This record gives sequence, structure tokens and C-alpha cells, in this order.
Amino acid sequence: MQHLLIGLGGIILILGVAVLLSRGRRRINLRIVASAFALQAAIAVFVLYLPAGRAAMAAAAHGVEGLLGYSKVGIEMVFGGLTSVNGIASFAVNILPIIVFFSALVSILYYLGVMQLVVKWGGGALRWLLGVDRVEGLYAAANVLVGQSESPLVVRGYLRGLTDAQIFALMVTGMAGVAGSILAAYAQMGVRIEYLLAAAFMSAPGGLLMAKIIMPDEPAPPPAEADEEVQAIAAITPVEEQEERPANIIMAAFNGASDGVQLAVAVGAM
Repeated sequence: MQHLLIGLGGIILILGVAVLLSRGRRRINLRIVASAFALQAAIAVFVLYLPAGRAAMAAAAHGVEGLLGYSKVGIEMVFGGLTSVNGIASFAVNILPIIVFFSALVSILYYLGVMQLVVKWGGGALRWLLGVDRVEGLYAAANVLVGQSESPLVVRGYLRGLTDAQIFALMVTGMAGVAGSILAAYAQMGVRIEYLLAAAFMSAPGGLLMAKIIMPDEPAPPPAEADEEVQAIAAITPVEEQEERPANIIMAAFNGASDGVQLAVAVGAM
């Protein structure tokens, strides 16, 4: 009971701070706020307490563990006995290469068109459930799967027409989430995968909830959308297709690995 009261007190405190920081308390959309909070709570209850949710999360965790196993085999092949050392060298050898592996995997999924479909339907579902703009829903859905560095690629076609409140929502949602590659690194460090996956999915409505309280949408009309579906499809086109699509799946993996190396260096430096 004490833990429950502490948790409820923390929720009230965080929401209270958000209201105090709000730039327009009268403009707060209670429908979005209530829907986002309810969705976040529903995700938590489903994946942490209901048998079906725990089973689904266990299956997802098993899949992630399988991927981690593949990456671990590759790490052992490359580094050999260095994988058994302790200290900072263990982190550099056993954790950071996983970021490179997952970045390459995400790039391959983009090349095959898998990520675009997942993000498109996930963004549409968030828009329908929460009442947020499609751009915000697309970004939040993408952020669950890839992370803050890659998520802007799925909405770059919209960025120039977004309001300050919408840009703020994207920034908050991005900061609230955990990239799939970083999530895998946390899992390798011993954090329970079920909790990591639950937090990853809860971060999408949670980030939108805080953003819509601190900086509510302006009463001005949203950016003009001549054909919403066409723009939605354009928004989820990966940057490789908008600029220079990889010649083949090997090149896609190479590009993803290159980006992963930069991210791994940044994580290691911090």
C-alpha cells in the first residue's frame, strides 16, 4: 500500500509541475491529456499485471533475447577473449557493439519497408486514440521503435509547417523514449526486458501527455493538408528513399552500421 501511495504521489507531483510550467493552462486539451494518461495506465496494467499481457511481453522479451544472442555470437567472434574481461573494457566490448548491430538491423527493416508499415499504422492508432495530430502520432510511434535520432526522418516532410507546440511535442516525446538499440544495451546490462519494453511503449503517450500540458496547441488551424493520406505516406518514407536509396540490402546494413558506430561512440563518451 505504501508503494502505491508513493507512486500516486509522484504522478500528482509530476502533473502538478507540468501545469505550473504550462504556457496556457486554459488551452490544455483535457481530452488529449486524459486519453494519454489512460492509455499509459492501460499499457502498464496490460503488460505488467494481466496474464495475456505478461505472456505477450514474455514472447516479445524472448524475441529480443534471441536477437541479443545473435549479436553476442558476433561480438565473441570478433573480440574473442576480450568479452570476458571486467570493468570499462567489458562495457566497450559487450555493450556498445550491440548498438551497431541494432542500428544496422533497423536500417535493413527500413530498406525492406517493414518499419514504414509499422510506423504508419502505429501513428494512425495513436491519433485515433489520443486525438493528437497525425505527425505527432507518427513520431511517437516511430520513437518507440527507433529513437530520437532516427524518428525525425519519418516526419521530415511536415517539419516546416508545424507549430511551436507541435515541435515541442516531438522534442518531448523524443526525450521521453528509449531507442531500440539503447534498450538492447540496457537489457544486456541486466535490466529486465519486460520492464524495458513496457517503458518503451508507455513513453509515447507519456511524452505527449506532458507536452500537451506544458505547451498546449494554439487555437490557430493546423498546417494545411491537401491530401492527408498522401502526406502520411510521404512522411514515413525513409531518408534513403528521399535522397539516395541504398543500392541493395548490404548497403542498407552498411549505412545503418555506420550510423550505429557514431551513436556507440557518443554513448561511450558519455
